[in-house]
Amino acid sequence: MGKHEHHTSWARLGRPGLAKELEKPCSAHRARGQGQAGGESGQQLDQERGAGELVLVSVYVQLYFSSERRPVALSGPLTLPTASASSAPVTLTGLSLTAECDATHKGCSYCACLSGYQWNASICSHHRPCQTPDKHRPCGCLVFSPAEAGYCQLLPPVPAALSLNSWLQTPGDTLHLTLLTSQETTNLNWFLWPTGSPSPILLRAGSRESLTSSWNRAVLSIVNISHKWAGEYVCCFEARGFRWELHQMVRVPLQVTDVAGLPDQLSISCATSPGFQLSCCIPSAHLGYTASWSPRDGNEASLFNTPDSQCFVLAVQRCPAADTTYTCGLQGPGLSPLGVAVSVTVIQVPGAWGGDTTRPEDSSTIAWNVTKTGHVAQAPCPGKRRGMVKRPCRPEGVWGPIHSSCTDTGLLALLLRARLLRAGQGWPVDEVPQILAQLPEQAVVVTSPTDLLALVATVTILAKVVAHARIQLNGSALESSALGKDRLLFSLVTLISLAAYLFPTCDYPSKKSMKN
Repeated sequence: MGKHEHHTSWARLGRPGLAKELEKPCSAHRARGQGQAGGESGQQLDQERGAGELVLVSVYVQLYFSSERRPVALSGPLTLPTASASSAPVTLTGLSLTAECDATHKGCSYCACLSGYQWNASICSHHRPCQTPDKHRPCGCLVFSPAEAGYCQLLPPVPAALSLNSWLQTPGDTLHLTLLTSQETTNLNWFLWPTGSPSPILLRAGSRESLTSSWNRAVLSIVNISHKWAGEYVCCFEARGFRWELHQMVRVPLQVTDVAGLPDQLSISCATSPGFQLSCCIPSAHLGYTASWSPRDGNEASLFNTPDSQCFVLAVQRCPAADTTYTCGLQGPGLSPLGVAVSVTVIQVPGAWGGDTTRPEDSSTIAWNVTKTGHVAQAPCPGKRRGMVKRPCRPEGVWGPIHSSCTDTGLLALLLRARLLRAGQGWPVDEVPQILAQLPEQAVVVTSPTDLLALVATVTILAKVVAHARIQLNGSALESSALGKDRLLFSLVTLISLAAYLFPTCDYPSKKSMKN
């Protein structure tokens, strides 16, 4: 497999192999060969200047090595050769590697810039990247055909600075990210890379997000911030012929409402169930938290992970002697501690001194343990459903009605995605059709009122997104999502189209009003 690359001024040494670019800034010399547009690669000699004037230019050459490995002599800093009288009036002032290229069996070269160098914006926009990053981000590796020439260029000083009001945000506050520039910028975009996410999310103006900009300033503001907006913020833009990206990490602590105690209360009969388990669960994106249970009394604590949460489990081997409140304490680096309490009531055994009235176990649908009268029995939702099933044990010792908040996890995921899309995370033109395509599959799992509420809420939010973004939902998009096979879903999606057509929003007038 050969490896090669072409440059403005190049020479071949040895047979095709590992290729390295070298940049040679020198004086009173003009580079030969095909030029490269864009960027700031150094000045060339102006023929109209005086003969005695020195001009700093850059000469790029290409080296070919037969070995797959980089020669030892090129692994460290390069030293300038000793000047000779024959080289005057040219003076070599610097020597450095700029890129490394690997050739494929198809003859193309994958060329990656080395540290301190980068492809300019013009070259980036006309070549395919080695991988598939976002088109707005800097390109470090490009694919060249055998007949193409290109070279990485020395990066100038960063022409901007990114600041924020605080890296640690209080839930409910407003985040301000400010980009201050010393040069004119173009193609400016904001991204959020959430913790644990495989890729960044494009940010745009939404219900929680606003974007303002002027010649030398751009501001991203997010109101009522929550832990779903924590992560690494990236500002991408073009200036001085290059693509740039600046980063700021933002942390948002969890709130008590973000922590689920399972169960949040428990009554236990030590005669029938000497042991029990308590759990407190947090969103899986916040893995920086550690947990501790108190009182622990020698009981074993363990960690249990689900696809969307991390649970800290306390296995109590023996019943406490009296009613006890167990506390799950959460602590994150540099964050205030957070605690969730679970009250455990011990059912007293009837005897000569009396005892507690209980309701026996009932396993008609869910295993309801023996429960003290006046208390509420709780059980986790079965299968791929999230929430809690509760059933009161009435004072007269009979079971009350079952109250369930169980909702399919797939429907909840779509609802969350729609909410974040409306808030400003993601690109509606791409994501609305994707969500619509998943609705038929999720409609099959609608088996409870909470499932239906989640489905309707998702469609209602999508209607608002479509109206704000002025998206056209054509017939082919609906047909491809197979919505026509389900009357309920077809009616709901029709509601989206009608809402976008008839009702004006704060940002855009309705089509009906535009016609008038």
